[in-house]
Amino acid sequence: MLSDKAKKALLDLGLSSYEVKAYSTLVSYGSLSAIELSKISRIPYNKIYEVLSSLENKGFIKVEDKRPARYHAVDPKIAFEKLRKELEEKIKNNIDIALSELSYFFEKKGLREKSDVWLIKGKDEIIAKLKDMIARCKLEIFASIPKISESFISISAIVGALSLKNIKAYIIVSNDLSKEYVESLKSLANVRIAGKMFGGGMIADSREVLLLLPEEGEPAALWSDHIGLASFAKNYFMYLWETTAQA
Repeated sequence: MLSDKAKKALLDLGLSSYEVKAYSTLVSYGSLSAIELSKISRIPYNKIYEVLSSLENKGFIKVEDKRPARYHAVDPKIAFEKLRKELEEKIKNNIDIALSELSYFFEKKGLREKSDVWLIKGKDEIIAKLKDMIARCKLEIFASIPKISESFISISAIVGALSLKNIKAYIIVSNDLSKEYVESLKSLANVRIAGKMFGGGMIADSREVLLLLPEEGEPAALWSDHIGLASFAKNYFMYLWETTAQA
């Protein structure tokens, strides 16, 4: 009697339940006629020839040219080796077909999503980009705000954008920022105070970063969605975070 585990294995290999019964019966009993096999295996007689034909095509049985025809099982080692090669070839062909098309679409997508680096000039443009980053953010914001940015990054711009999001925010501020500015940030974020800062910026979800440039004259910043650059910026931020004091 074939175990349930062995039956399931044969079913998983693509044999039908009737084929499992027929093949296991022939392995156990040897040569049988169709009517004998039907009675022993309890496969309906009106199904037996269909089952035998399928097993023969799959290489599991052979037919003796007698009257009535008699059927016997092929050695399981030979039958399963043939099946293994056929399955491997089928899998290989299917993978090749699917891979050729999916790789094309994936590569096209990769070209469309190639990382960008933008130079942003002007306080209004920088504020708009910061708001855009916060709006897209799903998990967490990391920001460092130096004294130089207080003159053009209004507190209402950041607080207003953060208040609309249920995200974690970690902000390092320069110790020469106004108390009012810092207190407003503390209502929506974890805030720490650092010594004098010469640069600043924001990282959103470790996927995009905006870096304020210490230029005189018109405010400027670099923005990028390069994962490596965003990750580097976050690691540097976390280093600074560990060395600063709670606001």
